[in-house]
Amino acid sequence: MRDLGERLDNNLMRLDDQAIAEYLQENPDFFERHPALLSQMSIRHEAQGSISLIERQQKILREQIGLLQEEITTLMANARRNERIFHGYSELYMKLLRCKSIEEVEAALQQCFLAELNLAQLSLKLFAPLSGHAARLQFSADTHKQLLSKRFTNDPVYLGRLTQDEHRLLFADSVAAEHIESVALLLLGGDEKLGILALGSHDPSHFEPSMDYLLISQLQALLSSILPDLAE
Repeated sequence: MRDLGERLDNNLMRLDDQAIAEYLQENPDFFERHPALLSQMSIRHEAQGSISLIERQQKILREQIGLLQEEITTLMANARRNERIFHGYSELYMKLLRCKSIEEVEAALQQCFLAELNLAQLSLKLFAPLSGHAARLQFSADTHKQLLSKRFTNDPVYLGRLTQDEHRLLFADSVAAEHIESVALLLLGGDEKLGILALGSHDPSHFEPSMDYLLISQLQALLSSILPDLAE
């Protein structure tokens, strides 16, 4: 009989707890109408022992505020970074439209991506034979054909990672190329392919296949438009 009585008491307690919880959910202003109850309540905390409900609520609110502040800081940092990238591209477009040679195009690209946007490597490689100082920018023999068939199957822009052989093919500084973790490749030209612009970053997540590449696509279109006349 005693066991049965204890079970009935426990069941009644659970029912009471449930009823109280439902009542408080339906009446969230209950403690506002009865503020004196808050000072009499306590919550067992493993590390600190018994603490008041108000202290527990304050701790939770402080944690939530801390998380929100971190999110806001991250959003602001991303906004500043995106603004810097947008302005960098805008200035680059104006410089490219004024370029009179391939060397000037390369210099404008280096100023934007290496000096201003802090990328690790940049390489402009063309397929057509070039003369004078610009000859250093052309691919040797047909070493690029495998790269084209592998990285540009459906789109003139590739974002992601490369093999070490592809790094050495695109970037002149083979030592620095070994530390490049992600790249953006732009296949330049329309029906007649002109060359490749390669951008390299030490950050593995800087260029990813899933990222938006509107600005890079616009750059690819602009270079494809101005380079044929300069290459001639």
